[in-house]
Amino acid sequence: MPKSGKQDVQSLLSRVPVLQGFDTQPWDLRGAQILPAIFEIAEEPAEFLLPPALHPSIPPYATFSLATFPDSPVGPFALAQVRVVGRAGVRPRGYLLGAYTTTEQAAVALRTRWGFALELGEIAIDQRHDRIIGQVRRGGEVILRLELENPEQISGADVAFLDSLHLVRVQQNDGERPLLIQVDPEYVFHSAQRGRPRLPVFQGAAWGTDGRLRCTNPVSAVFVRCDTDLPKLRFALDPLVEGARGRVQIGTVG
Repeated sequence: MPKSGKQDVQSLLSRVPVLQGFDTQPWDLRGAQILPAIFEIAEEPAEFLLPPALHPSIPPYATFSLATFPDSPVGPFALAQVRVVGRAGVRPRGYLLGAYTTTEQAAVALRTRWGFALELGEIAIDQRHDRIIGQVRRGGEVILRLELENPEQISGADVAFLDSLHLVRVQQNDGERPLLIQVDPEYVFHSAQRGRPRLPVFQGAAWGTDGRLRCTNPVSAVFVRCDTDLPKLRFALDPLVEGARGRVQIGTVG
């Protein structure tokens, strides 16, 4: 039998976003720059970062990403995320542990419309000749520094990003219900580079990992320029029911 996540979902509910509803309209986000990286992680502690609906990946791994969006309905903003990867049935998904954004307007929309659990911070991506550096600061302290070394041009056809799952609370007639909502952007790639990832700084406590996210081996990193979106919500999962059985279509929730 496959393993299931061991996260105590009930203990998190007071800290997760309350979703306004499921009829949010998508945002087009053109001219984005995105720097994601994958690292293998220690297996046993990471099981406690996934809800029971998800199965840990084999091998276990996490994704770290920084993105800048120069044009959005709330103006320019940046977004940084840390996710641990699990499977909902057979489908790999990135389960959001923590995130930061750069403006209050973006924070409100991301929390209430797409369920991002996030705080405000300073986010920057610096492209140099030999590396690309992404950095997140909170209160003047660097809480994440991610580097892509020795970038080489690749085709955008070689790049694939995982859809995300966000733990939220939703209002129903009989009270609140926890759900994992799926956020599944689409991408049109204009350029892409690949290189070796480094993670010189990662302050796990600032990302809600409870000390359980321990990186072991670097896997890959890419840097892309693309057009993307924040999509209309379509699917959700019951966080306490194994993914294939707990999947619901958004139109049936209420």
